[in-house]
Amino acid sequence: MRTLFFSDVHGNLEALRAVFADASTRGCDTVICLGDTVGYGANPEECVEIVSRIPGGAAVLGNHDAAVIDPTLRGYLNPAAQAGVKHSERVLSPASIEYLRSLPLAIDSAEGYVAAHASPFKPEEWFYVLEPMEVRDALRAMTRAIAFIGHTHYPAVHNGRGTMMSMLPGEPFEFRPGEKRIVNVGSVGQPRDGDPRAAYVIFDGVAGLAEVFRIEYDVDATALKILEAGLPAMLADRIRRGY
Repeated sequence: MRTLFFSDVHGNLEALRAVFADASTRGCDTVICLGDTVGYGANPEECVEIVSRIPGGAAVLGNHDAAVIDPTLRGYLNPAAQAGVKHSERVLSPASIEYLRSLPLAIDSAEGYVAAHASPFKPEEWFYVLEPMEVRDALRAMTRAIAFIGHTHYPAVHNGRGTMMSMLPGEPFEFRPGEKRIVNVGSVGQPRDGDPRAAYVIFDGVAGLAEVFRIEYDVDATALKILEAGLPAMLADRIRRGY
């Protein structure tokens, strides 16, 4: 079973289309979105439509998705994030809002992994998985050997010793039996690791391998849309820099 994992599209239609075009050549059996389809970008409605219609696909709720459907969750977001959430709220159709409401916080798969937007430890709290203590909490909460997450926009693998290993294209990560691992699949629409290319991961459950792919897309077109939508200019700058 080969599973495509992607996360943090954030209304970036050009990046999402580029990812799906590339992934379609790689023979995936299942597709799972790890949340935050909306927020920051100019095209949340189009992105939700695409994600919600993936044949046999699944998705979990992200914190920006949750903030769109529940205004009480917006207080901790910075001004740029709040602007993106409010834009999403304005342009999303009732059907897309209901789709977001239907999403679970996590997926526990018989294929040997759990999928969530943020930490598997109290996923409703949207904890990051970066520091050793955060990694330990996440590992203790995991009911499976592998967790696939997003949220930080930084593709990486975390091990049981609290070590974070960056995921790089062309360097598949091999899972060993009996060891727990947390895989952050990075971001489609707003990478923050210094590489502006869209990121996604394919997990081969038979071979025990996970590989990240980085895809170029029309960043300038996306940045222009952000500005035309009246969103903060720093969001356009961020996708150009990948940070």
